[in-house]
Amino acid sequence: MRLALLAITVSCLSIGAQSFAYELAPLQDKSVESLEVQLSSKEAEYESFITSLSLLNTQVGNETDKLGLLRSQGDELQTARDQALLNMNEQYEALVDNPDQDIVQAQNAYRQAIQNQKQNKDDIKTSVTLLAELKKKLAQANLDRFTLANAREALIEEIRIARVKRLQKEFDHQGELNASQVVTCDAQETLKQCITRSNRLAKQKASKAFVDNLFARATESELINQNKDDSAAQVRLLNHKVITGEFSGQGNYSTTVTVELEGFLPNAEACKLLNLSTRYCTYDQEHPATAAVNIDAGNSLSLNDDSVLYELTVRSDQYDDEVFIDGVSYGSTKLSVMLSAGNHEVTITKPGYLDHREQVRLNKNSTIKAELVKASINFANGEKIQDILPGDELGPELIGVPAGRFQMGDMKGAGLSNEKPARGEQILKSFAIGQNQITVGDFKHFVKETNYVTEAESENGCAAFVNGQPEYNSVLNWRNPGFKQTDEHPVVCVSDKDSAVYLNWLSKQTERKYRLPNEMEWEYVARAGSVDNYWWGNDIGNGKANCAYCGSKWSNRSTSPVKSFRANKLGLYDIVGNVWELTNGEKVVARGGAWNFAPKLARASVRLELSPGFRSNYLGFRALREN
Repeated sequence: MRLALLAITVSCLSIGAQSFAYELAPLQDKSVESLEVQLSSKEAEYESFITSLSLLNTQVGNETDKLGLLRSQGDELQTARDQALLNMNEQYEALVDNPDQDIVQAQNAYRQAIQNQKQNKDDIKTSVTLLAELKKKLAQANLDRFTLANAREALIEEIRIARVKRLQKEFDHQGELNASQVVTCDAQETLKQCITRSNRLAKQKASKAFVDNLFARATESELINQNKDDSAAQVRLLNHKVITGEFSGQGNYSTTVTVELEGFLPNAEACKLLNLSTRYCTYDQEHPATAAVNIDAGNSLSLNDDSVLYELTVRSDQYDDEVFIDGVSYGSTKLSVMLSAGNHEVTITKPGYLDHREQVRLNKNSTIKAELVKASINFANGEKIQDILPGDELGPELIGVPAGRFQMGDMKGAGLSNEKPARGEQILKSFAIGQNQITVGDFKHFVKETNYVTEAESENGCAAFVNGQPEYNSVLNWRNPGFKQTDEHPVVCVSDKDSAVYLNWLSKQTERKYRLPNEMEWEYVARAGSVDNYWWGNDIGNGKANCAYCGSKWSNRSTSPVKSFRANKLGLYDIVGNVWELTNGEKVVARGGAWNFAPKLARASVRLELSPGFRSNYLGFRALREN
């Protein structure tokens, strides 16, 4: 029975060894799918072999234990034989004194002890022979196990190489895509430059869609997309054709292009995407000595090649920033764009923050992660600034104003008693000031957040002109100023206290210092470098501002939506007319004129002194943010 079991075990082990010997032949089909089928079969074969090997180990162990037991029994049988011989000799000695003594039993016991000992020795001899044969088979089987394991690992290696080749083949794909792009032509660029920019952006959009499609349709898409951002996967721009291109009346140019593209994975990029060792990408079974050379060659070809495109992803920790790449605006982050191989300059800007500038050398897909730092710098002339409030709400739009000198006061001798004579003044520190007056929408957001009640709402209302004199009306307030308004109109019927509470709240929300401009700061930005009555000249003209008799549809009727008229040279709207603007100082003084005041009172030097707490439907304010 033991020999039959051994024969079965040896047979199983021999089949495994023969099977592996067959697998040593070159693999004809090296596709991933075929190799995985072969690996599955090899895994099953290996598991079966391990089961048989375990059985053989058990048999060797059992036979070893049995041999030990037989040898222990042999010692006992030798002792039993010696004892039986002693008993028999004693019986023979007793036979001399008593001839009738029966010694047959002693003789039989001795004969049986000899027979038992002989059988034990035969069993030990058989066990030694069998154990030696089992150990010989076990030694060979252990060698076969490593051989079979090596065959399995070889298939695993082949599969990894095949996965790399499959991915490279999937990226070695050509195709055509149509892309449309609309751009607003910049005032500083020619029509040709605008057209070129639109076509370039359309090609970039098409290449981005093409590479996204390559990643999406790859067999192992889920895995390679996890490593996409740091990949050098290329898209080569083979050709493009403009299908349509036309200008619209708003200065926009729209284009549609057909782009022919080709994907490519250079160097060891397939291995990076698949999380494999680069050796699977550098090993060439047919020409192993040339593998390293090919890597370097592929790398040098991709640099500074306009036809090779990589994906650049740009992120920052701020909302509503703006990304410039090689001087061209690409909008806000998060941004992904296809760019040609080589060097590019990336700038991320946001009003009130230091610019993040970075030179990037594109020889693979790359990601820029910027942390913008709040700036305490001199604001550039005309720099647009807008802080973000909690909940991603936007604060007032501001314009940066640099420090400088100017002429302040009445330079034309108009003779109004509240004007001060002309004198030279100097603004020592830059600041930012509201591009327009605080709007109903701005103030509405503040009230919603704080439940603030204005003085007009809590007391006797708001003043309006009646028969040429301001009279309070209890039904008038910032929500109902006596005329129709929208969120884009300047807020009115607010007092100096109301403006201070709003600006303090704004300071806390933005962690910046907001306040009213003082008279010097206000006149500095109102003049915008001019010494005339108005920033555009000495004559009010027609339709240039919202004041009484100034020729607009709102004149002497109501406030107008902010930005309804041209901005001054600093980029500020309604610095003349619309509503009087409160300033910061020991006295409550308003500047700038209003929709129901004569043009002469809207001159840059005119001052309107008010009592504390005064509010009217022609009085508002503009915010200043300190540097």
